[in-house]
Amino acid sequence: MMSEHKFEMRDFEKPSFLFILEDIVKGFLGGLLLYNPFIKTFGIKGNERVLDFGCGGGISSRCIAKKLTKGGFLTCVDTSIFWMKKAEKRLRKYNNVEFKTGDIRKLDIPDSSYDIVSIVHVIHDIEPELRQATVNSLAGKLKEGGRLFIIEPTKKSHGMSIEEIRTLMNNAGLVETNNTIKKSSYTGEFTKSDTG
Repeated sequence: MMSEHKFEMRDFEKPSFLFILEDIVKGFLGGLLLYNPFIKTFGIKGNERVLDFGCGGGISSRCIAKKLTKGGFLTCVDTSIFWMKKAEKRLRKYNNVEFKTGDIRKLDIPDSSYDIVSIVHVIHDIEPELRQATVNSLAGKLKEGGRLFIIEPTKKSHGMSIEEIRTLMNNAGLVETNNTIKKSSYTGEFTKSDTG
């Protein structure tokens, strides 16, 4: 799918000083301002199996883990060893969390085993030609009726179009059930349909 949105390959193993600084600031304020309001929309009861895709340094993962108090389980997935080490450090006190580094399409994660998939600012950083296969794989990890929650930037300079997000999800058998559209971001909830 051709898009007028720019794609820039980023090296997540050697992040810039500003990117690391942003992670530190988000570590202190991100939970309160960004991640907790987003995660609240998941309606977590505490016993769910959640996959945090593109967990980065684990700030949103920590917010999710705090809610999985009734036997729930969290799988953190990222392609970056650098960021996964930060996530492991941030979540070291949680014994219901596992960490998997690599391409979601190749990792040993069973299909139809998650209630929720969480994605925060990840898909736009994946090469456009790999996005559909990636989303298909994520949809495959969901149980029937499982839900995928996503936030993506939509700026042309750094982001992706809402139309592309919806097309990727629909092609993977996911049905949009809720959304919030702001000037430079899209937040959506998708459900794995019975026919998906």
